[in-house]
Amino acid sequence: MNRMNIRFDQIIMPVVGIVLGGYLVARPWSATGAICSLIGWLILLSGVAGIISAAAFRRATLLSDPFLPLSVAGAVLGLFIVTRPTILVEIVGMIICVFLLVEGVNSVQNAIQRQRWGDSLWWLPLIVGIVCLLLGLAALFAPVASTAMMMRLIGISLIVSGVVNLLALFVRTH
Repeated sequence: MNRMNIRFDQIIMPVVGIVLGGYLVARPWSATGAICSLIGWLILLSGVAGIISAAAFRRATLLSDPFLPLSVAGAVLGLFIVTRPTILVEIVGMIICVFLLVEGVNSVQNAIQRQRWGDSLWWLPLIVGIVCLLLGLAALFAPVASTAMMMRLIGISLIVSGVVNLLALFVRTH
């Protein structure tokens, strides 16, 4: 394979991943706010589209659309998220908190089981469990910061993935 066989999309996607990853690492607060606002806009537009569809359905059939209450709720929820995206950031932080706490408890239980079975490496899941529990407790008291941490981790993974894909692409061509 030579250089002429490299397609533009094989280069652009890893580069976009690296740039996006860099943005997530450098500005996790802005990125989180932008993503939450985008989610709010999508929910709002979906709700408004459902309301318009329900109005058209009623006009066409003289019946009420059973999804009208869901559409109105979606529009209200979307508007709420658009005007207060930090609420969604806190919710994401709490989801991270719950995940870390559950994973921590599971790892500690796994360590106890492995110790009972006589496994010499029982202490590894114990350490992972304790770290997860500590991170989960930190996320409980600082959900916005935990969301920023997750954004940074996602950014780092995007950067690493983009670099690996570019290296693989150029190594293949020689």
